Amino acid sequence: MLSIIADLYSPLLALCGVYYLRFAMTKSFTIAFAAGYLYAYGFAFIEQYFGWWQSMEANFSSHTVAVAVIVFALLSVNVKVGGYAFVSMLAYGFVMTQLDYHSWFDILTTIIVCLPCWLLFFVVNRKTSSV
Repeated sequence: MLSIIADLYSPLLALCGVYYLRFAMTKSFTIAFAAGYLYAYGFAFIEQYFGWWQSMEANFSSHTVAVAVIVFALLSVNVKVGGYAFVSMLAYGFVMTQLDYHSWFDILTTIIVCLPCWLLFFVVNRKTSSV
């Protein structure tokens, strides 16, 4: 049952993200969203090369990256919805730990790496709102 939840979480979060972000998706926010994913997966690529997480006997969580960018975009647009999404991401982390996909160290350090995405979305959303 937990593996089904893990498999369905990312697509369901993406659908919720599309629904709640549909009005915020200006040209600059869309570019920021793409840049957020490029940053996060670019970091994953660099991490794969250098093996920082492996040197700590851990894994960089691509599962967490996929959802963290959406969660941070939601947080920058709607704090209440983003807060629920953040809690759901932590619940997803619990599921991943129960399935031995990742450890809490993997998940939390990956979230920390993705924090610049939140700042990017916040700045772009603030500039778009003030125009």
